[in-house]
This record gives sequence, C-alpha cells and structure tokens, in this order.
Amino acid sequence: MKKTLTFIAFGLFLINLEAQFKLPKNPLESITGSQEASAPQVDITQSQANLMVQLTDALGDVAFAQSLIAEAQGNAEKAAALKGTSDTLKGGNASDEEIKGALETVSATAKEQQAVFNQSQAVNAESKALYAKALLPYVKSVAKTSKLGGPIKNFAAEAQNSLKSLRNPLEIRKLKKTMDVGLFVGSNVPKLIASLLTSSKDLLTFAKSNDLDTSEASSIEL
Repeated sequence: MKKTLTFIAFGLFLINLEAQFKLPKNPLESITGSQEASAPQVDITQSQANLMVQLTDALGDVAFAQSLIAEAQGNAEKAAALKGTSDTLKGGNASDEEIKGALETVSATAKEQQAVFNQSQAVNAESKALYAKALLPYVKSVAKTSKLGGPIKNFAAEAQNSLKSLRNPLEIRKLKKTMDVGLFVGSNVPKLIASLLTSSKDLLTFAKSNDLDTSEASSIEL
C-alpha cells in the first residue's frame, strides 16, 4: 500500500513539473527540433502550392499575349517559343525549373518588346492587325499578374517567419529547399510586375500612335 501511494505521489509530481515548466512530452524534440519544424513546413508548402497555381496561370496568359506581339513584330520563331512557354504553364503541371525559366523568359521578353514600342515606328496594315489582336490580352494578363503582388509579398514574409522559427540547421536547409521556387518568385516577380506595368503603358501609347482602338484596353485598371 505504501509503495502504491509513493508511486502515485511521484506521478503527480511529474505532471505538476511538466505543467509548471512546460516540459516537452518527447525530450528529443528539444534537441532535434522535429516538432517545431513540421508545423511551418506543412503550412508554407501549401501556401507555396496555391501561389504557384495562380502565378503559372497569370504568366501563361502573359506569355501567350507576348507571342502575339512577337508575331506582330515579325518574329515568328520568338512567337512560337512563347506559345510553347504559355502551353507549359497553362498545362497545370509545370515543374519548379519550368516556372523559373518561364519567369525569366517573360521578363526578358517584356524588356525586348518594350524597346520596340518606344521606337514609335509606324507599322504596316498586317502588323497593325496583329497588334490589335494582342493589345487587350496583353493588358488583361498584366493586370492579372499585378494582382499577385500582394499575395507574393505575404508569402515572402511568411516564408521568412517560418525559417526564423526553426533552430535545427538541417531542418532550415530542408525547408529552404522545399521553398526554393517560392523564394525565387518572391525575389523576382515584384520586379517583373513593375516591368510589365511599364511595358503595357508603353504598348498603349504605341497603339494610339498607330491609330489602334485602345478604349477597352485603357479601361482596365493596372
């Protein structure tokens, strides 16, 4: 009987000690950091997946519109390549490397095409018809991409908070690898959005100078 009471008293002492000092149920967690690593990883991975779905859809639209502009500028090879990029992004199964590559392609193309807009050259009837076909899709796709600026900024902050919450170097490296494409997007898409907004405004100016109807495209909020 005495031994039983002693055992019960010792058990109550341990429960009280755990409550008072908030000891981990598994002491190894304080060493490995396994519990703190798992919670943010699940959340941030889902956040990244959701963001990539939206981004690939928007970038796919931009690449397609850029392919129309490339055709209007007489660059059939570039137009075909951009159409392929669009198809890859809109297919729903783009890999992380394909997303990174598409982002770089769209960014470089925006600058190249903007340079042509700024030359303010008159175009022939065939090119004018192709520009008219590209104008609205391009401005719409830029507006769609621009709306992701906020979510991307929020993801970048969330990613940094998740990394800061970890203590185990192995788990930090693991999470960085998991978020590789998201971190790349967070670093590069804000600059891309700024470039696209500028190029879309220059395209509208270029279109007006060539007597194209810009009324519908101009009504879109950028």
